[in-house]
Amino acid sequence: MNKSYKWVVKAGSSLVSGNQDGVNIDFISQLASQIDFLKKKNQEVIVISSGAVAKGMNDLGIKKRPDQLAILQACAAVGQRGISEIYQNTFEKFGYTTGQVLISHDDIANRTRYLNAKNAIEALLDLGVIPIVNENDCVATEEISFGDNDRLGAALAGLIRADRFVMLTDQDGIFNDDPTKNHNAQLLDRINLDDENLDLSQILNSTSGVLGRGGMKTKIEAARTSLNSGAMTWVASGLKEDTLLKIFKDEDIGTQLITEKSTLPSRKLWISSFGSVAGTIVIDDGASEALLSKGKSLLSVGITEVLGNFNKGDLVNCIDKDGKEIATGLSNFNNKEIEAIKGLNTDEILKVLGYLTQEEVIHRNNLVLS
Repeated sequence: MNKSYKWVVKAGSSLVSGNQDGVNIDFISQLASQIDFLKKKNQEVIVISSGAVAKGMNDLGIKKRPDQLAILQACAAVGQRGISEIYQNTFEKFGYTTGQVLISHDDIANRTRYLNAKNAIEALLDLGVIPIVNENDCVATEEISFGDNDRLGAALAGLIRADRFVMLTDQDGIFNDDPTKNHNAQLLDRINLDDENLDLSQILNSTSGVLGRGGMKTKIEAARTSLNSGAMTWVASGLKEDTLLKIFKDEDIGTQLITEKSTLPSRKLWISSFGSVAGTIVIDDGASEALLSKGKSLLSVGITEVLGNFNKGDLVNCIDKDGKEIATGLSNFNNKEIEAIKGLNTDEILKVLGYLTQEEVIHRNNLVLS
């Protein structure tokens, strides 16, 4: 019997959306056929599906993507119902039951709800149900959304400690340049995200229209998150009928993203899954070395500048004086407090603020190195 792996398969909006009542039913049918193959090989599969807004627009007779957030949310509300029915009707032909799971960014950012989501999805898998997950676009706002479900898929890969995370798109994988503008762009079969010689600038300039709302940047960010959880990660074509089969058989397909870093422990993995950063802290060379080389917490004395407005408990970036990202973590202070205590030794915080709730601005247990 084949070893059982957990798969998270993300289907992009360019694949799911279509002219058949706003949904590409042919794509969903061939995806279901591939998942049927995996299920018969003792694999567990979660599908992350885009397309709710497009489906809702079709059902409501709206031709152009609305600019108003409330109208977008209304389209999502209508479309999610239709998408869910299509997935159920399609998978039912193969003898499977599906379950719709709607997740918002807040469900990931709140640790208790994060763990509740984990329990619910794992219960569905134990019952033999195929979870069909979508961002809860009815309540999401642009500022806190995951970005075309790429980060959502990566967050879920970490949530359930998935073994495989596959981002299906309308391209063969990741190219060294935008293939829609440069016909000589070459497919990259493997990318080591820890390669110091890797230049992602060309790749990150790929148009978002080709790869959904988030573009290539969100796919790279999503890959970092999924790799942190230990999931093998691919960006590959969803237009081919054997992509998942080839990955299962360890055959080359699309672009595999790899890392040389170790898997993160569960709490740090949760932190890396947030996606949305509320602000930025600029740190000096001493603080950078303390974080990178000594496993230390971030103290106020090493902070030189504070950017953005954020509250205690928010996720913030730590960058050095050259703008290089050093770490991401949960702040023990809001931006105004840090502005007041930056550059000060810990024993001076009480004198300035009049209180001392924490000695560290970011504790090392709540910090993930970039």
